[in-house]
Amino acid sequence: MNYIKEFFQPKNSLQYFAFKNDGWKIENCKEKEEKVNQKEISILTYNVWFEKHNFNERVIEILKIIQQNNCDLVCLQEVTRNFQIMMSNDKFIQQNYYITGNVIKDYGILILSKFKPKFINELVFNSQFGRTFLYIECQINMHSLIIGTSHLESMVYNENARFEQLKYVYKELEKYKNVIIMGDFNLETQKDELSISPAYVDLWKHLYPDNPGYTFIIEDFKRRFDRVLLKKEGSYLANKIEILGMDELPIYKNKKPSQKGEVKTPSDHFALKINLQYQS
Repeated sequence: MNYIKEFFQPKNSLQYFAFKNDGWKIENCKEKEEKVNQKEISILTYNVWFEKHNFNERVIEILKIIQQNNCDLVCLQEVTRNFQIMMSNDKFIQQNYYITGNVIKDYGILILSKFKPKFINELVFNSQFGRTFLYIECQINMHSLIIGTSHLESMVYNENARFEQLKYVYKELEKYKNVIIMGDFNLETQKDELSISPAYVDLWKHLYPDNPGYTFIIEDFKRRFDRVLLKKEGSYLANKIEILGMDELPIYKNKKPSQKGEVKTPSDHFALKINLQYQS
């Protein structure tokens, strides 16, 4: 078994996991500063759903999506212990990614990166659901690039909590120029929309203003819960976002849903793939 034995109790959040010949090993940030020049960067964000419904089949398809798109960074939400085990046993993951070493309890967030992290930090929110914000700093094109992810407070009535959580994130990252944050932000009210800082651009809305871009569809309930925000002052532009994970699981070719509204896709959310272009 090559799953990460220490995955669930790392020494501290400023570490990450790297796969070596004999398994996953903990490495410290700043041990070796990687110098990367890469004009195009691709990122995937995906709420992988903590439910047990069709779990094995769903994880297999999610890992296929990660492999097929081969993004430089992957931000995951609603990651469970069982998902971690299956993911860390996947050969493609082992061969291509470093994994943040933050502690996940019932479910949480992770970042997979092809770039060695220079710094990793996790902010703990005031949250009834134990929500956090995780970000990494990578040295790319001679500059720091911050990639962050979160699963903001759930339930429509928690708009004030989401507002304060994003406010906390903006404050934490204000010293950085190149910043992109993404995840399941659970934004759905008018006040939620006002929580998007004028210093950031909502990339889907910016690129496709006439497309609702729903990332959560259960029967007639359609929402754009999942967002990608790019800091305007930075050196990166987004030229494309794709919605992924909309195809039904293979098991539904010969199986009928047992109930109305049953989730037949790899997750109850769809994934977003972002392409960034560095402007020198």
